[in-house]
Amino acid sequence: GFGGWAFEGFSMLIDSHCHLNSDELRGDADALVRRAAEAGVGRMVVVGCDLEDSREAVGMAHRFRESGVYAAVGVHPHEASRYADGLPEALLALAADERVVALGEAGLDYYYDHSPRGMQRSVFRMHLEWAAAVRKPLVLHVRDAMDDVLSLLEGLEPGMRSSLKLLFHCYSGGLGYLDRVLGLGARCAIGGAVTWARSDELREVAARIPADRLLLETDCPWMAPKPFRGKLNEPSYVRYVYEAVAAARGVALEALAGQVEENARTFFGWGSSHV
Repeated sequence: GFGGWAFEGFSMLIDSHCHLNSDELRGDADALVRRAAEAGVGRMVVVGCDLEDSREAVGMAHRFRESGVYAAVGVHPHEASRYADGLPEALLALAADERVVALGEAGLDYYYDHSPRGMQRSVFRMHLEWAAAVRKPLVLHVRDAMDDVLSLLEGLEPGMRSSLKLLFHCYSGGLGYLDRVLGLGARCAIGGAVTWARSDELREVAARIPADRLLLETDCPWMAPKPFRGKLNEPSYVRYVYEAVAAARGVALEALAGQVEENARTFFGWGSSHV
């Protein structure tokens, strides 16, 4: 481990995707944000899954502004059936908030199928149009639906496609889809699964993603890294993801941290100062 390596002159760690607004974590948010800071995490993006959740993400981004917390707002495919008639004005309005750095998470989930697939596709399209209109990056959730997501994206009008900034959160397309994902100009985020014993292919993916397209995340409270598998995940644990990815890429931890910090800045568009 590297308990105290985050000192002056070192790059900050970034958790590009967390759910401090989840039922499991919101009650401990103050302690979790403090522990993240102690572990060297200088920025976190709290991600929304529906209107209420997105509102709470924005509230947390303001409340924890000094700790580098930002928000993403959108509708998760699990919740798509509740928004089949369109994204509500109240949700669209959140995109203008100064602490909102992305839309999402949005996409398709054919693993759980909590919402009918046609509705998922329709709500996903709404997010693509929204992202193009407000010029904010879009965080994608894709599970067992890579073919449909990629054909939707590849089928967009070229001008719209090139205007979209896309991040495949918790990238799970393996080596088989990586070239098509990168061909869209998208970024890929790797989470705690990269530390798991059986994740050899994901470690190879982590090694192959071009240096300037890589982000790292926890997706907490889920996907806890190896030492905490089966327990609640939290933003401070992103350092285990950094360790595993640095090892997979054969680079120094500090070099990886500096690169990811730059990647997150160019993707989310936040300033280089702490807040």
